[in-house]
Parts: sequence; C-alpha cells; structure tokens
Amino acid sequence: MENRNEHFRHILLFYFRRGLNASQAYINLCEVYGDEALKERQCQNWFSKFRAGDFSLKDEQRTGRPIEIDDDQIKAIIDSSPNSSTREIAEKLNVSHTCIEKRLKKLGYERRLDSSL
Repeated sequence: MENRNEHFRHILLFYFRRGLNASQAYINLCEVYGDEALKERQCQNWFSKFRAGDFSLKDEQRTGRPIEIDDDQIKAIIDSSPNSSTREIAEKLNVSHTCIEKRLKKLGYERRLDSSL
C-alpha cells in the first residue's frame, strides 16, 4: 500500500509542477485509476504541502507504538468462549475493541447478530 501511495504522490508532484490544481489532478487520477485513486481531500493535502515547499513524498513518522496483537491469542479466546464480544476480547488483550474488530475482519471472521433477540 505504501508503494501505491508513494506512486500517486509522485504523480501529484508532477501535476503540481505542471501548474494543475488539486481538483484537476484528482480528476486526472480518477480517469486512469478509477476507484483505486486517492481521495480528493488527500490530493488537496499533498498540494498544500507542495505549496508550503515540502516536497517529501514519504509519510511523516507517527508517534506512538504500533499495536501488536497475536492472532493465536485472539483465536484461543474465541475457541474458549465463542460468544465473546470484541470489547471482552479487547479487555483481555488490553487493546481497543476497534483494533480487535479490524483484526477479526482480516482473519475472516464475520459479524453475527445474536439470534436469540
């Protein structure tokens, strides 16, 4: 994904230096890449950086430690208690429930509603 984003940033810099504005660059990206293109707001943000003299095409370093979750731990919790909510799993692993939701989706688990309601 990073390579794809960096590729788009190179294209945006090219359009910036050609004198196009962010909206025009976005339209051109959409013509070629369709749904795979950056969002218009992302184009606007990069053009703002270019106008400010920042031509770095890499993402800035983010603060905070990336969360590492062991998939085996999640699977073990689900195996031992299949009706566990994302919040319960998150509490056991000391992470946010949204982090668990994303990981479960990545692992192929589906969201199911309680059929007893």
